[in-house]
Amino acid sequence: MDKVKAVLIESDSNIVDKYKNGLSESFDISTFKDTHSSMSYIIKNNIDIYFYMIRYNEKDENSISFFADKIKDINPQIKLVIIEAEDDFDNNKYPYAIIFNKKSEMSHVNNVLLQHVNNNDSSQRRQYSRVNWPLNVIVSYKDKMRGTMERNILSISGNGAYIRSDINIPNKGDMLGLTISFKDFKLFTEAKVVFINNGTERPNFPKGFAVQFIDIGVASQKIIDQIIRDKLLQEILIEYEDENFSS
Repeated sequence: MDKVKAVLIESDSNIVDKYKNGLSESFDISTFKDTHSSMSYIIKNNIDIYFYMIRYNEKDENSISFFADKIKDINPQIKLVIIEAEDDFDNNKYPYAIIFNKKSEMSHVNNVLLQHVNNNDSSQRRQYSRVNWPLNVIVSYKDKMRGTMERNILSISGNGAYIRSDINIPNKGDMLGLTISFKDFKLFTEAKVVFINNGTERPNFPKGFAVQFIDIGVASQKIIDQIIRDKLLQEILIEYEDENFSS
């Protein structure tokens, strides 16, 4: 079994050594002192990362909560792990996290994390590098009698997109031609409709349909993924000044 990738955000070298050495047999841990570099790394490698570990400090509670919310947006499969917690730590602060106190043996930490990995089938993990924005797209049907329509893309990844459409929603399985307008260039690709939302399937989500890109090249896919990563990081850094979590 390959080592499990994890991220440790910590500035205390003693704690870094404790976890890197104590978990080295099963885990490949990347360490960062600041949120900027850790966030950039997580965005880029989110499909491979299972955990991000943070030492809790009360003064950093808001920062940790903000960071945790952003990681959920990037990829909800990445699990928050609180380390070095005090004995009286209120676990209800982070009910979705795995929590270890200062007295936790590294063998126990190792076993609990591996059990989480084993209980979450890696084959079901998916790429969540997506960003929400209004991108203009011209949608055309292979059946030219149906004409074209101009819509907005709300969410996009290198593999597909969700297109908002209140009317004239295509049928599942329809083949479409898409001309997507980015800031500096336009991208044409064929796509297949894989999901439709008429307002009943997901009533809290805008009406529309999801497509899977069919013939997009590797180079174009990499460009889209890079645009998405840059956009995500830009949005996050606008909201949150870079600072250390632990001191």
